[in-house]
Amino acid sequence: MIDNTNNAEVGGEPCELLRRAIARLTMTRGPNGEGVLAGKLPQELAEPFTRALMRIEAEQLLNDADLLKATIGETRTQSERRADAFTALVRRLYESPTA
Repeated sequence: MIDNTNNAEVGGEPCELLRRAIARLTMTRGPNGEGVLAGKLPQELAEPFTRALMRIEAEQLLNDADLLKATIGETRTQSERRADAFTALVRRLYESPTA
């Protein structure tokens, strides 16, 4: 998404802040082989990162609601949706025209 001042944004937040936040994250292996992201973010990075992630997760939740069928149930769990939102955030961030 590009705002009116030609500043690149993802999830309504500046790409530069989101890139700085992601650069502070580390990935380790969990006990079952899953990837675990962790990192301490200062407030000036944590707030925009969390807002962007929540906005993208909300988009996905609305999409999941449209796909909901009584016989099938939810298409993915909340944890899966959060992981998918993080992946979408990173993809959008680095596919941005000004990336």
